[in-house]
Amino acid sequence: MAEAKVFAFINYKGGVAKTTSAYHIGCWLSYVKNKNVLLIDIDPQTNLTFLCASIEDWESRKLKVGTIATMYKRYLGKKSIDTKKYIWKTPIRLRDGRFHPRLDLVPCDIDLIGEDIGGGQIAGAYPSMEMLKRNAKQFMRDRDFLSKAIDEVRYEYDYVLIDCPPNLYLMTQNALVASDHYIVTAIPDHLSTIGLNILINKVRRLDELAKSAATLAGGDTARGRLAEFGAVLFVRVRIGGLMITNAHANTMEVIRSDLGSDSCFGTYTTELIGYTEAAENSLPVWLHDSVNAGRAREKREYPKIVDELLEKF
Repeated sequence: MAEAKVFAFINYKGGVAKTTSAYHIGCWLSYVKNKNVLLIDIDPQTNLTFLCASIEDWESRKLKVGTIATMYKRYLGKKSIDTKKYIWKTPIRLRDGRFHPRLDLVPCDIDLIGEDIGGGQIAGAYPSMEMLKRNAKQFMRDRDFLSKAIDEVRYEYDYVLIDCPPNLYLMTQNALVASDHYIVTAIPDHLSTIGLNILINKVRRLDELAKSAATLAGGDTARGRLAEFGAVLFVRVRIGGLMITNAHANTMEVIRSDLGSDSCFGTYTTELIGYTEAAENSLPVWLHDSVNAGRAREKREYPKIVDELLEKF
């Protein structure tokens, strides 16, 4: 199998369908496109994990096996990560008792929240080049955890999708180092999109810092670069009748003009209660049998997004 393509789903802001998008894209890639997909949940809110499995099943697995927080503690203790041990094979249970094929999960839990802040810098005064090199190595090691974890299974999957917390702290930086591209989900309103350029520029500065640290560290790091900007995915677009509301349509047009049309998905998701109902049953919307989920299924929003993702990348 070829090396997996790795995508991080990020935004400063919460409530912008990062988790819903990573989940539905992963489910469609695996269920319909026959791709082997690994979902990685690094958001301590654990929403992606709970989209895949019940709280009861998660609690049992956390006690018996562990979560990504367990993996990270092993990494900090300089023990082997043992990624395969912590991968939850086919956690999504379908209505007929079968399990969703070709889709695995590395679950998260709230224990990761205390590990998401530090990470050091390489700026400042150092009395010797040797100390500067040591600091640069530590800077990169702080951000190499996910890269090294994924390296252990990189050739067993076609796609690895990482659901990030709504920040650019240490775990998100790990995801950006480990990924090929990052996707920004955004509701096309003023408050949700005002920070898009700030976010993209911040990631660009972090990339420059990582490259500098990797150079100083002398090549002892996993990658020494951050993911490339992939695209903005507009979500929860508001529809009035059969048309997009003027406010959302205008905002989408401004962002496409500002970033370039290739920097935004042409397809988008709309505000549909079917997604919420399906989520409450730990199912993708096309496998849930409620009336509202059926309406969402008929719109084929995430299937179209997956087709575009496969074409773009």
